[in-house]
Amino acid sequence: MTTENKPDHHPTLPRVGFIGLGLMGGALARQTFQAKYPLTLLVHREQDRVAMADLLAQGAQTAQTPAELAAQSDVVVICVTGAPQVEDIVLGDQGIHRSARPGLAVVDLSTSLPETTLRCAGALAGHGACFVDAAMTGTPSDAETGSINLLLGGDPAPLAALEPLMRCWARNLYHCGPTGSGHTVKLLHQFVVLSNAAVLTEAFSLARKTGVDTTVLGDVIASGGANSTAFQRLRPYVEEGNDRSFRFSLANALKDMRYHGAMAQAAGANRRISEAALSAYTLANEQGLGDAFVPHLLDVADRENGVASSTTQ
Repeated sequence: MTTENKPDHHPTLPRVGFIGLGLMGGALARQTFQAKYPLTLLVHREQDRVAMADLLAQGAQTAQTPAELAAQSDVVVICVTGAPQVEDIVLGDQGIHRSARPGLAVVDLSTSLPETTLRCAGALAGHGACFVDAAMTGTPSDAETGSINLLLGGDPAPLAALEPLMRCWARNLYHCGPTGSGHTVKLLHQFVVLSNAAVLTEAFSLARKTGVDTTVLGDVIASGGANSTAFQRLRPYVEEGNDRSFRFSLANALKDMRYHGAMAQAAGANRRISEAALSAYTLANEQGLGDAFVPHLLDVADRENGVASSTTQ
């Protein structure tokens, strides 16, 4: 669907299509449009149309299916929940594969399974198109300022061609290796961050149970070797009840930990620590906290320990 306003884009830049317009994808679509790339958005829900109303008013185009969007684009960017969604977008009945052609590039920003990445890449390669994994680290605020990190998997040539576009979104680009390596590194990263968060919430809940001042414990952690980004994002919830510094849902955390476990199992690697952390996220989701952010793991630990939480709910 075209709009009445003429898009103010640079005519020599590749046409970019976005699939997935949530907190991260929507922010990156805005960065792309601001950099003058011709932009098409997959809009099949009213909430997508409302969220992207400003871009649509300025001339961004829309498509109704992944195949239609791919036909209108030189680069398709996918930013969705996980592997099943990616596979359907690429290989489904109305998937990108139906419009794949030589020169088309598909960039998957999702946190997905490496095996899914390889399956999608193989299917598109048969049409002369390329599929690269470009898993993200960072927060929605980083996406809004074009300062995420991208963990890249794929051949150097297509990645080099895509670099100017990716520089609109990212402060750091890490080439992790061949196709699938970006998603492998992302799952390792998530294992470290999410396991750290689980350890921290258990520690703070035990501090409450034993009468330790959690503010003092926070000061000790911040000044020593236990300090981490996960701690800095969790601390405002411990001390103020503010969960906005760690805007990542417990449902997504469980999904990522399960993906990491599947990857480790396929590799024949041990999973002792990851299984322990996985149990914490499984329990939180079983208690109905899937939509809550990661700091609410502390609520689960406090309930198990029989202590009253001092956070502001």
